[in-house]
Amino acid sequence: MKKIFIMLLIVVLVPTISSAQTQYGAVVGLNFANVSGDDIEDSKMRLGIRLGASFSRELSDAVMLNTGLLYSVKGFSYEIDVVNLSTLATEKVDANMSFNYLEIPVNFAFSVADQFSLMAGFYSAFLVGVTHTIDGEDMDADTDDFSSIDFGIGLGADFSITDAISLNAGYQIGLAELDEDGDVDAKNANILFGMTYHFDN
Repeated sequence: MKKIFIMLLIVVLVPTISSAQTQYGAVVGLNFANVSGDDIEDSKMRLGIRLGASFSRELSDAVMLNTGLLYSVKGFSYEIDVVNLSTLATEKVDANMSFNYLEIPVNFAFSVADQFSLMAGFYSAFLVGVTHTIDGEDMDADTDDFSSIDFGIGLGADFSITDAISLNAGYQIGLAELDEDGDVDAKNANILFGMTYHFDN
């Protein structure tokens, strides 16, 4: 499945990026990330950033191909019980797991009004770092324990404020297991909000 997504990316991106009709932009936004799966209990949403470049090409009067390269931080938060050594009482503290990706989204935007489009597509992401904190303290985290590639389906909408600025929102459904060995059923799930500034307008 991973090889299929990579091949799709190559087929879609090579003619798009090399085309003179490509529009370029800068993306800034937020991820409201979490994980889903049969082995996940009591995970909570965590905030992450998404920054990068966008590329778009008009395929017809009603369809636009949108892609790009983003630095995208996903993951989840949870609570853990620890023993206070002073009182010997059990306390709950916050913990966070952060997955840092280089992400390539590929979306088809379908115009439903002059300034509004609905989007559907897929994404592939490459893990570049993992951070694990408990009560604000860094813990050991090894990227080798997690799958190096994430991929999934993307759905969303885009609203153009001006010719140069657009707002977008969406939901990503992860299809790849986060655990490298596949022993734990856990996948990324992400709500995203962003803004794109188009340089060529």
